[in-house]
Amino acid sequence: MAPVLRIFGVAFVLVVLDQLSKAAALAYLSPGLSVPVIGEQFFRLTLVENPGVAFGLRPLPPPLLLIITLIAGVVLSVFLIQLVRKRSPLRFPVMLLLAGAVGNLIDRIRFGHVTDFLDFDFPDFIMQRWPVFNLADSCVTVGMILLAAMTLFSARHSSG
Repeated sequence: MAPVLRIFGVAFVLVVLDQLSKAAALAYLSPGLSVPVIGEQFFRLTLVENPGVAFGLRPLPPPLLLIITLIAGVVLSVFLIQLVRKRSPLRFPVMLLLAGAVGNLIDRIRFGHVTDFLDFDFPDFIMQRWPVFNLADSCVTVGMILLAAMTLFSARHSSG
């Protein structure tokens, strides 16, 4: 049981860090105003209320999005326990997905929207300016990238 507690402990720490960083953003930033951190444009802190999902998309009404996020959290938790027991390397990206989902779920329950504040500009990269995000979003993004890479590498390795 100790490995299960350890990985859920790491997820818990990530959720706490996400919530503390959002609390600081809410306490010290004004909505819509940007505070330059690195350069005038590269990295800024910009408080944004996001009622949708990634990139500000609003594919579903907020109550339905809340229910789906709750279900995803339960499914990810059960899946994570199975992965830990099997010692699967996929436990790490799934743990990141769970931490990100829970971090943003807390915001949806508390405020009806997600608090975003990390604002980066990657010149000449896909879009005019990267959407504002938070630590939970970062966990989900890194988790998805790792999950995809590990799955592709595993499929390629086993077929070759």
